[in-house]
Amino acid sequence: ERLVNLLQSEQADEAQLARQFAAVNGALRELRGGGRFAELDTLVNDGLYGIAQISELVNNLRNFARLDRSKVAEFDLNEGLQSALVIAKNHVKKRTVKRDLGRIPKVSCAPSQINQVFLNLITNAAQATAEEGGVIALRTFQPGPGQVAVEITDNGHGIPADVLPKIFDPFFTTKEVGKGTGLGLSICYKIVEGHGGRIDVQSKEGTGTRFTVTLPVKP
Repeated sequence: ERLVNLLQSEQADEAQLARQFAAVNGALRELRGGGRFAELDTLVNDGLYGIAQISELVNNLRNFARLDRSKVAEFDLNEGLQSALVIAKNHVKKRTVKRDLGRIPKVSCAPSQINQVFLNLITNAAQATAEEGGVIALRTFQPGPGQVAVEITDNGHGIPADVLPKIFDPFFTTKEVGKGTGLGLSICYKIVEGHGGRIDVQSKEGTGTRFTVTLPVKP
């Protein structure tokens, strides 16, 4: 800026211009020699990547909550699962996530509520599996005419047989005190039941768990 100001000034003499020109050249050499331009390029690219990630998360949060849509809408369950995965990214990031998303019709439902079910089941699957070797499998298919099913399977520690009948009971939890309210699966059950569907669970201790959410296309 000082060099530009001198070039624009009528009072600047050649000695001043020469000194400022030398100062600018020296600064540029220092920046190039220290790899500052490459470092700056990396920082800018990292910043742009971070902004893109924030943008994706904000868009997915909006889609997840469906605040800009009517309460009941025609909803693609595959899209809901993808959004729930983005929201649960911090939980599932070290697990292997397998997707087998079939060609399914849209379901008439309250999308924000169904997304809440997916997020809860995916988060539970992540918490049940080990960071190393943990696998979560998502599958969508049509079990029969007018129905769509979503399976969320994990290879985690499983649920003991004596606990399995109680997992949908309000306030029942196997987590440590302060780590869970025991309402997550109960709320999921109520949401699915309210949509005219059902939620089933199969589990074997030490092997893993599978939750199956079945919803009618037109409740």
